[in-house]
Amino acid sequence: MKTMTYDYLKEMIINNKIPASENLNERTIAKELNISTTPVKEALLRLELENHIQIFPRRGIYIKEVNLKLIKDVFQARMKLEPVLIELTIQSMEKKLLLKNLLNLKKDFTDISRVKNLDVDIFDKVYESFRYFFTNNCNNLYLTKQMNVVYDHLHRIRRSLYKEDHRRLEGIGESIEIIDSIINESPIEITRSLSVKHIENAQSDFFSNLDNLKI
Repeated sequence: MKTMTYDYLKEMIINNKIPASENLNERTIAKELNISTTPVKEALLRLELENHIQIFPRRGIYIKEVNLKLIKDVFQARMKLEPVLIELTIQSMEKKLLLKNLLNLKKDFTDISRVKNLDVDIFDKVYESFRYFFTNNCNNLYLTKQMNVVYDHLHRIRRSLYKEDHRRLEGIGESIEIIDSIINESPIEITRSLSVKHIENAQSDFFSNLDNLKI
């Protein structure tokens, strides 16, 4: 029950269905979900540990705002850990299975790159499949858990600040380059470099357009 409650609240938060200024109420949530307040309390404590909310005793429970510190932290974590996740996945996954999955991801990217006026939900689904593939197959429980939290925050940041991602095609191309480098068994230094460059480009583009964003 607490996992269901956690998942429900997290999805509401990262998809911005609850305003950051709104005070979360344990009893209201419990009534809405037709459950006791115990799983709600446990879910809220977990969300606080993951930096989604802040609990003020006797004052209220508030969703944390998207700010520059959060954005910088997310990009820094991605820069340091995503190349490691890719390398660990290459090392731990059976080659035929790795190749099959990468070819499927490449096909998905190629298909959506040809779609005009691509819906953001479709793009996010494919792009998140690419990121989570390495996160979920790196064979390291702690890295998987940590990056899942990072990607939850990244999802919320994108939904908060990007109405249209004008870097979408460039991002698709960079992702395909990473995939091709793995398929072609390029030196791992090249693959890691492509991964870092992809994140640097996204970060650079993001911060160059902050004047257009309301944060």
